Amino acid sequence: MPFNSSTNWQHDRPGTSLTVLFVVWKLLLLLIACTSPYPGYDTSTTLLTQSGVQRLDSEHVTDIISRVLANKLTRWDAIYFANISHRGAIFEQEWAFGWGYAKIVGILSRRLFAAHAGLVETAVAGILVSNFAHLLSVLVLYQTSKLISAKPSSHEAQSVAFLSASLHIISPAGLFLSAPNAESSFSFLNFVGFHLYASSLQAHQDHRLGRRDVLIIVSGLALGLATTFRSNGLLGGLLYCFDIVKSICMVGENVQSKTILSRLRRITILVISGVLMAVGSAFPQYLAYREYCVDGRPEHRASWCTDRVPSIYAWVQSHYWNVGLFRYWTLSNAPLFVLATPMLLILTASALKFLPLSERPSSGIKRTKTSPVNESRARGWLSPVGVDVARRFAVPQFLLALLALTTYHVQIVTRISSGYPLWYWWLASKIVARDSIKLAGCEVRARVIVLWMVMYACLQAGLFAAFLPPA
Repeated sequence: MPFNSSTNWQHDRPGTSLTVLFVVWKLLLLLIACTSPYPGYDTSTTLLTQSGVQRLDSEHVTDIISRVLANKLTRWDAIYFANISHRGAIFEQEWAFGWGYAKIVGILSRRLFAAHAGLVETAVAGILVSNFAHLLSVLVLYQTSKLISAKPSSHEAQSVAFLSASLHIISPAGLFLSAPNAESSFSFLNFVGFHLYASSLQAHQDHRLGRRDVLIIVSGLALGLATTFRSNGLLGGLLYCFDIVKSICMVGENVQSKTILSRLRRITILVISGVLMAVGSAFPQYLAYREYCVDGRPEHRASWCTDRVPSIYAWVQSHYWNVGLFRYWTLSNAPLFVLATPMLLILTASALKFLPLSERPSSGIKRTKTSPVNESRARGWLSPVGVDVARRFAVPQFLLALLALTTYHVQIVTRISSGYPLWYWWLASKIVARDSIKLAGCEVRARVIVLWMVMYACLQAGLFAAFLPPA
């Protein structure tokens, strides 16, 4: 095997090794953040210590550390999250931020600091949630990598699994995964949903249909929760759409009543899972609609209440942040497109690697003719079910890159990409095989991409703490 190592750090107690790497990386980023200029370009964070009674106002060392962390990590969106978690959403634009994350942080801050929690305490609670969720997402990604491996106990599979989880630790999202932001919590829930979905495909191959159906439904619940943290969680619904379309196409291929009933059962379960996931996105919208369009006075009714699809999220994104198709394509934003280009190329290249692959019989889909040699090269360390999983996961990831390029504020792709596992697997497998990578027609060594991730995250840590872009 091209990847050799004299040490067994990724095989002996991988959970412990990943946790140690996680702590070291977090301490490095925090050190960079704490040495950045204070208060930074924007002084909004200084309002944290001017917001009423604070519990962490003593000169005890833990209180001092908590105040420093809150001041250094509550930047950009984190200021919104801290305020919303502390007293709920008051202004329209605040409904654009993850309702689920704000609720969790608000509950935790009140549990930890009772009724006297101020903004500093709320920010500290958010930091705890974000870091704990990031660590859990690292461990979930490792387990999912082992699940889809052809030989989970092999050196190659263990190396890819360990490296994939390690790459998630040093994600270019950087301090956004430590700050009171929704990114790390979204990654955790999205990874859990994807893991359950991958497990359902394995159960399908093993003809354990009851287990498959339960796993699919629970995956819908997990992905539904993820959408309450970040709206791009809706892209996970493409997994169910993918399987529904395939199952419908296959109903006509076999007219036996038993087979038709089996297909209809699978379609029903997939629809239920998709609905559960959609509820996670619709519920905060319903709360906002009731507050602004039903309970209030008719003369004060918001303009978006009369839209064909009255969504406060869509309206706020368009009205306050000018989010829309090609709206971000201006000359002044050209540097942000340059900053986002490496991540866009990585997401696209890794997705296209798997999108053309034909499916295996494990998913019940007829495969096209492929030579054994080419098929083996395409699969690599993946099991047949792993190929099915990779192909499905490529769809939401590719669409994420496309939306980031055409519709979103493009620079956020470096942080929202942290919640999608496929590109970690792709890059880790390239590192293990010591293969070069073709990006935009150029040959790049996989380790160069890792170096870029580390450099970007470290530079971003210093800029983030100083309230400077990119955000």
